[in-house]
Amino acid sequence: MGFIIRDAIPEDAETAFELMRQFAEHDEVGEYLQITYEQFFKAAFGENPRFKILIAEENGIPVGIATYFDRFHIWFGEELIEIDDLFVRPSYRGHGIGNKLLEAIGQMAKDRGVHVRWSIERENFSTIAFYKRKGVDYHTKGICLWAPEDINIRA
Repeated sequence: MGFIIRDAIPEDAETAFELMRQFAEHDEVGEYLQITYEQFFKAAFGENPRFKILIAEENGIPVGIATYFDRFHIWFGEELIEIDDLFVRPSYRGHGIGNKLLEAIGQMAKDRGVHVRWSIERENFSTIAFYKRKGVDYHTKGICLWAPEDINIRA
């Protein structure tokens, strides 16, 4: 199986937006996805981008997405990378694509010496266990924190 993780470019905007829509529908929260395509495009690829996108492709077909942004964390007194969403189309799950998206962001953070932060549903026990095996510090309020010294990427 050949898949790659890459930064999204403006030509990916429609596909990325569609993957976000699929993610919302999959999680049964489609009515909460209120951003328009035009807003999404401007926020991701406009003059002052508000977030970044990674695309996972298998044989040239977009099958997953991660959205993230840099922000200042007041408690740490430093920048960190915040993952907003990570989604792999259900028919492509079980091949490590989600893990590779997560590790791509982890590698960025490790290279910069900053933490990665994201939230997860507290009832998602199997994923929480997976994150803990990767060295992620899970807080009971559903917050995951991955310290740069704990980020171990498998080749």
